[in-house]
Amino acid sequence: MPQVLIVYYSHGGNTKKMAGEIARSVEAAGCQVLVKKVDEVTMDEVALADGLLIGSPCYFGNMAGPMKAFIDDSIKLFGKGELDGKPGGAFCSTGGIGGLGEVALQSMVTAMMIQGMVVQGVRKGGHYGPLAINEPDERVLTECQNYGQRFAALVKRLAG
Repeated sequence: MPQVLIVYYSHGGNTKKMAGEIARSVEAAGCQVLVKKVDEVTMDEVALADGLLIGSPCYFGNMAGPMKAFIDDSIKLFGKGELDGKPGGAFCSTGGIGGLGEVALQSMVTAMMIQGMVVQGVRKGGHYGPLAINEPDERVLTECQNYGQRFAALVKRLAG
């Protein structure tokens, strides 16, 4: 069974709530799921995963510092090409409309693409991945569920 690693940073709990909803959906769609706080994950766990999802709050138009440090640390995997061809995706929470959450999502997705990861866009909803304004409401939680299902399907196609 393919394994999906979900790595998140959450200060106030909103991104953590999104991670949990996505994890339930990925698991229900037939993948094993490992959910880790960004400061608890190792690069070995990242390299072993069949798919990687990352989540962060948006601070000043970008991902939070701990998530940026995680991405910077992933350079250890870059030279070996260990993430090349693996599915990747992102989700984000921000404090308000116009808080530049999509910019933060873009920066996370861009880092994955530079690693050679396969990032699937979303036609309906947040095109770069789920985005919550403040606490995730029912619309966002439904988007997280749909995103998890789509991500699991991609992981199973590419890992199979």
